[in-house]
Amino acid sequence: MQSYWRLADFNLLPVLLFKNGGITLFLRRKLWEPVLELVRQGITPHQLALTITLGAGFGMIPFLGLTTILCTFWAIRLRLNVAFTILIGYLMQPFQLALYVPFVDLGQRIFPVTPIPFSLVKLTSMFRTDLLNALQQLWLANLVGIMAWLLCFIPFGVVLYFSSRKVLHRVLPVQQAA
Repeated sequence: MQSYWRLADFNLLPVLLFKNGGITLFLRRKLWEPVLELVRQGITPHQLALTITLGAGFGMIPFLGLTTILCTFWAIRLRLNVAFTILIGYLMQPFQLALYVPFVDLGQRIFPVTPIPFSLVKLTSMFRTDLLNALQQLWLANLVGIMAWLLCFIPFGVVLYFSSRKVLHRVLPVQQAA
């Protein structure tokens, strides 16, 4: 399979977006054609919807660095395309960063833990005062953030899976039996 992203593509990105077919051609070449290539390799709409759901869900988990491990493990376990699952997880990283504090705040409201302050001055003084206690509080805050993410991911994942599966059944070509 050929590489779809080249360094020249990033240098010519403004030219690609505004000339010769514009953004539609760019999206078709860089997004739609790779998805069709996956379908040609035998991935079903069910598997593709599951790949999108797991990649998007694990890409938003409030624990930096866990995305790759979870995407790889579950893609191998469910016999999905590992690279595509990880790619979707990485594309979700801006959401992971944006939702980190809200997930931790939600977790601290749901579970009976001492809330951790999210101001730089308070966190710095907390670490200077007692490093071990600060690490323990931060670890606990991260854990309740993961629990809050899990509670949100279940309905989000179900909706994303069934909606994307329905769309993929309509737009992807039907596989021919060999």
